Amino acid sequence: MTFIIEAVKDDCRTVDFRSSAIVAVILARKLAESGFVVSITAPDGQLFSADQFNRLLTSKGLGSDSMAQDVGRR
Repeated sequence: MTFIIEAVKDDCRTVDFRSSAIVAVILARKLAESGFVVSITAPDGQLFSADQFNRLLTSKGLGSDSMAQDVGRR
């Protein structure tokens, strides 16, 4: 499984790939603490904004598209 972490700050944009949800969330939280606007795309295509990262760490997070919100591409 591949998780895509996208982060934007000012004119800087970064895209990283991680194979596990926990590692993706750790990186995303570090980037958010540094002032980046961060989102994670799960293997099933769901897009999670920073306030939804905890959902990636629960069994309800993945595969439950009723709660997923599209935060848009930057």
